[in-house]
Amino acid sequence: MKRVIACIDSSPCVNALADAAAWVAKQTGRELVLLHILDYYPASYHLGEISGVIGFESNAMLLKELAELEDKQSELALSYSNNLLKHISDLIAFKHGLTTTHLQEKGDFLEQSFHALRDDDFVLIGRVGERSAEKNKILGSNVENFIRGARCAVMTVGETFKPPTRFIFAYEYSPTCMQMMKRVAESDLLRTLQCHLLYVGDHPEILNEPSNYLRQKGLDVVVEYRYGDVAENILAYQQEHGIQLILLGAFSHSKIHQFFLGSITTSIFRSSTVPLLVVK
Repeated sequence: MKRVIACIDSSPCVNALADAAAWVAKQTGRELVLLHILDYYPASYHLGEISGVIGFESNAMLLKELAELEDKQSELALSYSNNLLKHISDLIAFKHGLTTTHLQEKGDFLEQSFHALRDDDFVLIGRVGERSAEKNKILGSNVENFIRGARCAVMTVGETFKPPTRFIFAYEYSPTCMQMMKRVAESDLLRTLQCHLLYVGDHPEILNEPSNYLRQKGLDVVVEYRYGDVAENILAYQQEHGIQLILLGAFSHSKIHQFFLGSITTSIFRSSTVPLLVVK
């Protein structure tokens, strides 16, 4: 069975993330899975940094104390994870009437999450994690690296969520975008929403083929073309029409790379309050 994976932590996004994951699961009939990564580092992780400046006897005593501390640390971390998973699971059951399954992994967030995911998963992640939220970051570093490395569809969610009825598909003429068009037509989620096909550039006739293709596949399509800056036009169109979801997989690889490294990231994440979806 295909899965919706919600990557949860104690960030301010977690409640909205739970609502979004439940909505996707209901729309698609997928299994809803809560994934929590215990990425704490045991106390002995830093021992190598100081072992060279303390004596052997002191080192042995310290190792014994650290072993006891790590047992307690591991116990507390597992208890925290269990409580978090139970809280979000109960919240989803109460608000949405859905049951969830749980995945718990220990270690580096990116390494463990990539290991747990399948290519056909639909993953949701908070726009900032618990540590980035503490530092008031716009976009968590794990989020950027997660989107780059994940092989499946990824939706980022902020602190609020409203179920979308429409989405923006920003289109450009490229082999990557042609593949994306087919993915949109086959998507068990996007097929249920109205598609706003947006092109920014000097050749609006480019939209003729994708709009006809998507309509033939049964999607409700609205066509729009504009001139100027890509990010500014995406944001402006979203705000003008109150569209609740922006699809970013339409960009070629080079532009996705530019998106995450350049000013487009800052513009989108500072100004947009709606979820962003990257489909691979």
